[in-house]
Amino acid sequence: MSLRTIQKKIQSYGNINKITSSLKLVSAAKLAKTERLLKDVRPFGHGTLSFYKHYTHINMLDHIENHLIFAITSDRGLCGGIHTSIVKKVKQELDRPDQKLAKVVCVGQKSEELLAKSHKSNILFTVFKIGKDNPTFLEASKIFNECNYADFIACQIFYNRMVTRGKSHVDWISIYNTDFLLTVAHIASMEEVEEENMRSYIEFSTVSLLFFAMVENSLCEHSARMIAMDSASKNVKSLNEKLSLEYNRKRQFKITSDLIDIVSGSQVITEK
Repeated sequence: MSLRTIQKKIQSYGNINKITSSLKLVSAAKLAKTERLLKDVRPFGHGTLSFYKHYTHINMLDHIENHLIFAITSDRGLCGGIHTSIVKKVKQELDRPDQKLAKVVCVGQKSEELLAKSHKSNILFTVFKIGKDNPTFLEASKIFNECNYADFIACQIFYNRMVTRGKSHVDWISIYNTDFLLTVAHIASMEEVEEENMRSYIEFSTVSLLFFAMVENSLCEHSARMIAMDSASKNVKSLNEKLSLEYNRKRQFKITSDLIDIVSGSQVITEK
């Protein structure tokens, strides 16, 4: 490899390092912003889940065919295996014998790209322009309203949940059709609450859970992207150091060779 080639590679790695460092800083800023948002959103998710756990005591997923599945991802990459892990869980669900006709709502282009090869017929629709900014309750409401024409009893929301800073795993939330929940014994026995009010709350709570899952997943994505960009920067720096060492060695070798030629030529001239 010539000195000129090595020099060009060093310059290229330097430019890559600038890009990855910038992306790391941007992801860190977005991570802090999403953490503040999630602090306000968590009561929506945890409160609703506590309500269902206390008043429903149901887990009918194993007895209901053809779920509606939400695959929470985004349109952006460079964040490790965050999106792949979601799609892997969704595929496992779709491969069940009783879920061959289940429909998937791809929240983000990445889930559609990964599912289209093997389960294209299961995709109900895809939501684009996800990931640039933090999710909003209005976005979650619009996504859920688009599913109103789909006849379903049970839904599963697959998303990434933060375990510790920099570590997450795939989790899921089970939600059910409003009419189905109203027939559950514990809810049906709440005579002090009017049916219309309970129906409104259930519809609001299902959107709240979707919103909560989208924000939680967004937090994991920013964290994973920050870690991925930090690793990329370290790898580029390591390669740059190795190339710089090789460049200096070859450059020194060339200088030494030129000096030997000059000295040899001088000796020849002096002897003459």
